[in-house]
Amino acid sequence: MKRLLLLLACFAPLAFWACSDKEVAGISTVETENAFLIQIVREDSLPAAHVVARMRAVDFVRDIEDDSSKAIFFEEFTTDSLGQIRIDSLAVDVATIEIVDAGEGLFTKISAKDIQEGDSVQYALEKTGSLRGKVYLPDSVDFAWVQVYGTDRLVKTDSEGFYEMDSLPPYEYDMRVIIGDSVVEQSTKIDAGEDVSANVRTFEPDSVKVLDFESASAQFTIKELGISETGYMSSTDTSVKTTPEVEIIPETRKDLSEFIVEAGADREGNAIYWETSAAMRGSWSFYGIWICKEESPCDLSATDSIVYYARGTGVISIILETLGESNTEGKTLAYDTLKTDEWQRRVIKPENFKPRDDKYGNLGWEVISQAVTTISIAAYDSTEFWIDDVVFYGIKPSDFIAR
Repeated sequence: MKRLLLLLACFAPLAFWACSDKEVAGISTVETENAFLIQIVREDSLPAAHVVARMRAVDFVRDIEDDSSKAIFFEEFTTDSLGQIRIDSLAVDVATIEIVDAGEGLFTKISAKDIQEGDSVQYALEKTGSLRGKVYLPDSVDFAWVQVYGTDRLVKTDSEGFYEMDSLPPYEYDMRVIIGDSVVEQSTKIDAGEDVSANVRTFEPDSVKVLDFESASAQFTIKELGISETGYMSSTDTSVKTTPEVEIIPETRKDLSEFIVEAGADREGNAIYWETSAAMRGSWSFYGIWICKEESPCDLSATDSIVYYARGTGVISIILETLGESNTEGKTLAYDTLKTDEWQRRVIKPENFKPRDDKYGNLGWEVISQAVTTISIAAYDSTEFWIDDVVFYGIKPSDFIAR
């Protein structure tokens, strides 16, 4: 860490403020014969008058010890009525120019060679985007710092490693992440108006909690995968009744708040719960959720086991499906019989999934596990149960395609 702080300190001489009140400003460090003229326009091609542009060294990152709310730069410009700024010289070999104004922005690089040659260029402001994601933390680290090169963006993750950065102009940014005594670098591209997920996977675990029902309002969220979906409840035919009630097929119910309840039986937090009864044996009701895109299913074939907590009485199953017109649709499922009022840790292995028989779309584990789009939990015949925290072991979050 001492070496890291010394590296950050090397950029300290760049962190001083320009004091010019002029609309056109320049840097006098390196004299040139010709000025470099930049015009900034908005999306409608009209001049972006009187907007602030800040210049920093391309390798600048903010000191993690700096808790100041002031922007750090080595030169500041304000465009004139025509949206123009003039640069007479450059203090470093390569610098960045950043503008953020009223939901629009610009981020680009400029070199001393460009200035010396003298030229003019026009840039258009575009809608800013945002960056959010998860830094996977080792057990001994409580948080990480996320920085963006050439900007003064610096955020501290929460204890789970999640972070957010808003109002970023479109660009392919170089990021710098400090995780304990380690430094990780990667690049992330942000397009206009996009909310981009960028995870840092250096300490990525070999398991993923795919289902977690802690939020009764959101119903279902896998934050590190960038997935936030409501899910749906349904039944196979009109002979199946559920508590709470589910609409008759082909309708499905997406308002799941009534199905999210306190776990009870000495377990903290929430779980998903329902009771099902069927007039015909073998009929079922089910909860389903998309976990991967139809056009890019996930390969989960490396799964070692699926672990979840459940209690209740009756027969349930864990179902993986491949859905979508562009795919060979089918499913694979593993049954589990519950006979307890107490919470139990349940384990399903790939070999526990029903062998392929092509009945009702059962294509078996070998086929479906390589192209998963959804996961479902089904309850058969007369069953009442609670289930929570479905975790896949043997795969990493990067094995999923972020939605």
